[in-house]
Amino acid sequence: MKKNLPSLLKGSLLIGLLHSVLFLALAFSTNTLKAQTIYEPEGLNMPGAWTTPVAWTNPPANKALASATQVTGGRVTKIATGTTRWQTIFSVAATGGDLVGGTYPWLFTSGPATNYYQNKWSGTKVIMNTLQNFTLQAANNDSITIVNNKWYTMNWEDKGYVNTRAIFMETSAQPVEFSTVSVPATVNPNTAATITVTTAAAKCPEEIIYLLYTKDSWTTSSILLVTMTGATGTVDIPGQVAGTIVSYYAFSSTVASLTANYDLCTIKKMNNGGLNYSYTVTGGAAPSITWANLQSPATGAITTGQSLNVLGQATIPGTTGQATAAPGLKEWVGYSTTNTNPNTWTNWVQGTYHAAAGTNDEFTADLGAAIAATGTYYYATRFQYNSEAFVYGGYNGGFWNGTTNINGVLTVTAPPVPDFGWVNLQYPDTGTIAPSQPFTVYAQDYIQGATGQVTPAAGVQSWIGYSTTNTNPDTWTNWVPATYNAPAGNNDEYKANIGAQIATPGTYYFASRFQKNTGNYYYGGYSATGGGFWNGTTNTSGTLHVVAPAPTITWADLMSPPSDTILVHADFQVYSQALIPGITGQSTPAAGLVGWIGYSTTDTDPATWTNWVPASYYSASGNNDIFNANIGPQIPTAGIYYYASRFKLNSGAYVYGGYSSSGGGFWNGTTNISGKLTINNPATSFPVLFTVIDATQHNSNIKFEGTMTNWAPVAMTNNSSTWTTTIDLAPGTYEWGAINDNGTPNGLWLIAGTSNLSMSVSATGVVSGTVSYTTLIDGIADNISAAVKIYPNPTAFSLNIEMPQQGSIRMFDIYGKQIIHQECGSGKQTLDLSSYSPGTYNLEIRSGNAVKHQSIIKK
Repeated sequence: MKKNLPSLLKGSLLIGLLHSVLFLALAFSTNTLKAQTIYEPEGLNMPGAWTTPVAWTNPPANKALASATQVTGGRVTKIATGTTRWQTIFSVAATGGDLVGGTYPWLFTSGPATNYYQNKWSGTKVIMNTLQNFTLQAANNDSITIVNNKWYTMNWEDKGYVNTRAIFMETSAQPVEFSTVSVPATVNPNTAATITVTTAAAKCPEEIIYLLYTKDSWTTSSILLVTMTGATGTVDIPGQVAGTIVSYYAFSSTVASLTANYDLCTIKKMNNGGLNYSYTVTGGAAPSITWANLQSPATGAITTGQSLNVLGQATIPGTTGQATAAPGLKEWVGYSTTNTNPNTWTNWVQGTYHAAAGTNDEFTADLGAAIAATGTYYYATRFQYNSEAFVYGGYNGGFWNGTTNINGVLTVTAPPVPDFGWVNLQYPDTGTIAPSQPFTVYAQDYIQGATGQVTPAAGVQSWIGYSTTNTNPDTWTNWVPATYNAPAGNNDEYKANIGAQIATPGTYYFASRFQKNTGNYYYGGYSATGGGFWNGTTNTSGTLHVVAPAPTITWADLMSPPSDTILVHADFQVYSQALIPGITGQSTPAAGLVGWIGYSTTDTDPATWTNWVPASYYSASGNNDIFNANIGPQIPTAGIYYYASRFKLNSGAYVYGGYSSSGGGFWNGTTNISGKLTINNPATSFPVLFTVIDATQHNSNIKFEGTMTNWAPVAMTNNSSTWTTTIDLAPGTYEWGAINDNGTPNGLWLIAGTSNLSMSVSATGVVSGTVSYTTLIDGIADNISAAVKIYPNPTAFSLNIEMPQQGSIRMFDIYGKQIIHQECGSGKQTLDLSSYSPGTYNLEIRSGNAVKHQSIIKK
């Protein structure tokens, strides 16, 4: 290690000299022994651009990156057991983690307080889960990319002040701690030892649990993968000779197929506090097979291709009869055409462990699948434990001896002539339905000389079966009887509706089944070329997708009130409900469900109404969602009105709700009807003076209009350039404006801007808002009809207007209410009319003092 001596002497002379001597000694040791570790008080730091704004702080303020020997609470700590290394584990998250995900430059450093950057290891771009080289005093920074919601374990190999190695291991959760590693009480010679490892919680997918063991005091070692289920795992250490001392420990890593560098690739370790775990293989006699048999059957009769499962058992005292098979115990079933000693046979089928049977282990093998030719065969079992000699089992209870414990006898004959020459799954091969909807499947069979006649072949039964697994239909349990449909060439065709039987969404597989009288079942599969006997490859099962129907509104009502009387502009809250099974009635409103309350002066079908007020979600009520809307202020004049509800789910059709005393439902005009609202004018009104001042003095016939006149023009009194009118108004809020009645359909609108004027009258007659307005709009206008082009007219969606120069566009409904007002430049302008109701509208185009009026028909 190199030091800057002048900087060290800036402090206490004595301390500086001692420090220098120590560093020179360390440097000498490093150069001579090549095994010196870094100076431990200076430790290992990981400064970098880890924060925003960037701040290369060393030692880092983040304790996950700071040396435990230089920063109180620093988490980069030295591990001296095994390969000397420094380790830190840190979390990454957008909030709440040690670091935030991103790509960062950084360094490994070690140095004194006078020069923390004195030694650096750099120039490497980190590849996760890979042991990489880091160069001492390289020119470039290191680089790493870390991801939010991940954890990282860093191990840095401490080889002193030379090039070294390090690894970053990435996991999707905090690495688990080990809880226990078991030690077997007794291990017999040549017998595998099962070791159980438990963790504090189930590991994350990236963590791999290993067990490292030695049988020669770590001169050599071997590594095993621990198979984990949840927080518990097991692994078998192979059997050893008597007297062998086996030592072992468990550790976790993210590196698969480890063969070296175990310590550097370790995240967590369980090694008995550094002593490791161990056991000694006992010196007693090795266990062996003391009894074996041919369990069952004693005899068998099959046709070629049929299965015959043969069972055999064996005893190893103290080893068999456990919850799992005895390690190292194998079994076979052999056969021969001669009734001789099985140790001379050559045909053996390896069996698989079946279950414990008392103190024995039982195995099974399918003998029938191995025999293709007809004839008489003799069979027995064979067992081997580890590398011991084979032993042979006979029927009726023990090692084969040819007298009391003998071979089984199997007769293999040709299969009988089939009842059917051919069967299939005719069609369809696929389908998609809702639960319990009809789905009819067709199948055909052929019997030479019997099918394809006027009547179905006698004695034939047919079924269509289904299953949630795409397996051989002979294992299925759900079969729907099929009925005869018609002859099809030389075949008979049957059909069955299996859809009605399936009420649960999912993917199902279907095939056909036929039987003649009490004979065997024959299964039919589908292929594009006609199908045939089911074989799972060329003739396969059909596939049916049962899909839950999209949610829909199954009920809606007009909840309350059924009727009422209010004054003009008064509040009137109307409530309604809708039901979407399984979706409404929750703690939050159903997604995509929208409601309205509509009103009309005629008691007709609400589907024909045009006045709809958006309703807001109110609350859940049982399985329903309640909506409400205040329609009172939306109705400007007294009269009798009828109201109902309207709902829509996503892009579905509208449904309409009506009222009844028994709970209501979809509007039908008889049992579920519209509500009735009577609106009266208030008994008290107050006179309000409205004034329009003509600043241009060119407007000769100014008239008043507004919501209080239903936008009908009202004459005003002229005094020089001041125009006035007094109107009696009930308490409420009103909009108004003024026109110069110049003979055009709607007159010349004198209010600048895009909004109407607004005023209010309180219940005590206090007037607020705008009741006086000065206009600067000149009533003298030239006609520009020839210069302006308007098309198409009529129109269903948009209206194009070609302007000779800049100006303004206004449009009025049939009541004279301004609905569009926009300023525009010269050239083509487009108005979107798609949201307006069909009817006639009046258009005014103004450019300078020129004006054009045009009636527009909206289709």
